[in-house]
Amino acid sequence: MGLRKMVSRKTWRDFHKDIQLEVDNKVIDLPPVEGIIILNILSWGSGANPWGPEKEDQFAKPTHYDGMLEVVGVTGVVHMGQIQSGLRSAIRIAQGGHLRIKLHTEMPVQVDGEPWIQSSGEVVVLRSALKATMLRKSKMKRRNTEPVLGPGSCEKSTTDE
Repeated sequence: MGLRKMVSRKTWRDFHKDIQLEVDNKVIDLPPVEGIIILNILSWGSGANPWGPEKEDQFAKPTHYDGMLEVVGVTGVVHMGQIQSGLRSAIRIAQGGHLRIKLHTEMPVQVDGEPWIQSSGEVVVLRSALKATMLRKSKMKRRNTEPVLGPGSCEKSTTDE
């Protein structure tokens, strides 16, 4: 799909004008980026951390269990390569629990590694969809399942040939 878009010579320099992003019912002014990445964990694309190291800004430190989504932007393929190699971080855009993305034109989208061309419309991500129940095994005394051989329990057998 990406190849088909490359051949059509459509550029994404106006990507920030082709979508409208709302986070927790607030419209977010997007910087001039060519794509956004939505994270619910810090790892992306085989282990890269696009959010980057903790720094003093308006955003809270993200964790995998806080129920929040982090939205970051990339300026192009070179920027994505720099993020993947750890040389740079993505552009921090927003944090929140409820996202609404209005697409004004069709564009390539990828979710969990599955790409497709998404027609214009709305994409909504709800906070409630992020919660999962984690199970933990309760501590029990471990049973010994190995046979115990005491004195005299081993017998030698001899055979006459």
